[in-house]
Amino acid sequence: MGVIRWVAYAVNDSSYFKHNTDHTPLHIALLDEVSTCHPMLHPKLLELLISLFESEFKELDVLVQLELKKVILDRMVHLLSRGFVIPVVSYVRQCWETKDTDISLIRHFVSEVLDVVAPPYTLEFVQRFLPLIENENITGSIRTEAEHNPITEFISESFL
Repeated sequence: MGVIRWVAYAVNDSSYFKHNTDHTPLHIALLDEVSTCHPMLHPKLLELLISLFESEFKELDVLVQLELKKVILDRMVHLLSRGFVIPVVSYVRQCWETKDTDISLIRHFVSEVLDVVAPPYTLEFVQRFLPLIENENITGSIRTEAEHNPITEFISESFL
C-alpha cells in the first residue's frame, strides 16, 4: 500500500510527466510489480490508474498525452492479465460508452487485450468485451484477411 501511495504522490506532481521522458516512467512500471506480487491491492491499483488516466496534463503536447494514456492502459492490461479482468474491462467499456475517450486509446486497449487473453472465456468477460470487438470504429483497422485474425479468433472462441 505504501508503494502505491508513494507512486500516487510522485506522479501527481504537475511537472512529473513534463520532466520524465522515459516511455514508461519507473514509477508507473513499478505498479506492474505491485499487481503481480499483491493481488489484494488490485482495486487500489485500478483506482490509481483510473485517476491517472482521467487526469488532464495540459502542460503536455496532445500526442505526448495520448502516449502517456497508452502507457497507463498498458498497466491496466497487465492488471487484467493478473486476474483483475472484469473491473478493468468494465472501466474501459464505460469510457467507450460515454464517448469521452479517444477511440485510438480504446483500439489500443482492445489490441493489447487480444494479445494476452486465451480461451476459454467466461460469459461475463465476453458480455463486457464483445461490444468493443464488434464496433467497427474500434476494430476496423485491426481486422485483417490473414489467417491469424485475433478478432475473428476471439469471436469464434467466444461462442463455443
